[in-house]
Amino acid sequence: MRLVQRAAVLALFSAALGAGTAGAQTATPAPSPAATPIAFSAHAHANVTVLAQGTTYAGEVRLGLAQRTSLTRVDVLSVKSDAFPLPPLTATVVIDRRANTLTVWSTATKLYRTQPFLPRLGGSASPTPRASARPTATPGPARRGTSPFAQLEVLDVSLKLTGHTTTAGLPTTGLAFDLQVRKKGDQASSHVTASTQLADEFAAFPITLDVSLEPGTLPFSAKLNYAVDDLTRTVPPLTSFQVPAGYKQARSLFSVIFPPGTNIFPPAIQPPSPRPSSSP
Repeated sequence: MRLVQRAAVLALFSAALGAGTAGAQTATPAPSPAATPIAFSAHAHANVTVLAQGTTYAGEVRLGLAQRTSLTRVDVLSVKSDAFPLPPLTATVVIDRRANTLTVWSTATKLYRTQPFLPRLGGSASPTPRASARPTATPGPARRGTSPFAQLEVLDVSLKLTGHTTTAGLPTTGLAFDLQVRKKGDQASSHVTASTQLADEFAAFPITLDVSLEPGTLPFSAKLNYAVDDLTRTVPPLTSFQVPAGYKQARSLFSVIFPPGTNIFPPAIQPPSPRPSSSP
């Protein structure tokens, strides 16, 4: 199930999730002054539909988008749903592909969080040397690694090029993604599908994106339909990709966007409460 959730997050966010001021708290590498940055500003929307326990929930997200060379900014401008009440949500996400960082901040909480965008391969620092343990008379069993595929019954992944066309006035290339996974003992396979039109002029920027998720093991399914509404070839200032001055660092991405005690899930898809600890 964790494998499916990770794939869904990558597909959604797929998913590719106010301007900064002087004295920003994160440094951004400046592009070469001789080169014109590949840049744009745009607006987009996404419609999300969730079916859980026989009830359908629908909502709409309005987004502001900006790119400057290796920097991408996504602003969550508004989130609306007629199915259940939502707290006011506003957030800014900045992806720095060169530095491999994801930075999120919120004007409502005045908090920010920066962390790696993609997992790093290997640690950057050498492990601290430790004293050798005393040898035992009878050595224990050798530890063996576990293959990530050992517990799978079904794994079918495909990524196809669907052709070249023009979308919203821009040359685009179409891609289709399909993933089916079933663990040993599960009765049904989890299924994730996605189709997108990527702008040829910009690095992996989706003009449209349609994603469908069916976990298989849960009575739950979700669909996402995303599209760019307008795009201009303006160059955003570098300060708009930096955390505004005066913001404090948060412990997690969730706490940046949602104040303590905020409940964003309707009752039908409320996550289970943690089991009480048996220790006193």
